[in-house]
Amino acid sequence: MNLLREYIRELLTERRGGTVHPKIMSMIASADEKGYKVAARNYEVVLYDKDPVTYQGAARQIASVQWDDSDMYGPCLGASHVSLSQAIGGYGPLLYDLAIEMTGGLVPDRTQVSNSARDVWKYYNDQRDDVQKVQLDDLQNSLTPEEKDNCEQLSAAKDDSTGDLGAGDWAWGDSPLSKRYSKQGRPVYNELRSRGMMV
Repeated sequence: MNLLREYIRELLTERRGGTVHPKIMSMIASADEKGYKVAARNYEVVLYDKDPVTYQGAARQIASVQWDDSDMYGPCLGASHVSLSQAIGGYGPLLYDLAIEMTGGLVPDRTQVSNSARDVWKYYNDQRDDVQKVQLDDLQNSLTPEEKDNCEQLSAAKDDSTGDLGAGDWAWGDSPLSKRYSKQGRPVYNELRSRGMMV
């Protein structure tokens, strides 16, 4: 019965536009087994240890990603930019995937990124074929004459080729923090919803 259920889920996911990356699927399965719930609101996605709506008490946040749609850091090809993220238990990538889907295009925090968050963006850049990456320019048009791809590159300029943030003595355009990330469809959202994990 479980095999049939998984097969049907795979067929539905393919029809909805895209599939869930295997590592993200394992995070979803783990969160589902633990009874975790996900809330997607304006400018934020949060993973809770219990349903925050029905639980009598305070549900603990396991992970969250918040974003901003303002153009204070430049047009950034219309992408939202991460304003805050936090995670425990290794669920950060799940929430980043969901945030990318919910926004239609996401860029890392434009001023400061933790080493663990940088690792997630590097993985998207180097290993995730299901995630589209587009190089962004800086505010001085160093790469292209167009304005629409201009985006503050402070976090990318602090990055270095070894993956340590803070060096800032290399080409910011090589950094995974200098890109816009998007996905086809909403496979993670659809998977969470089909499992009854969205609140």
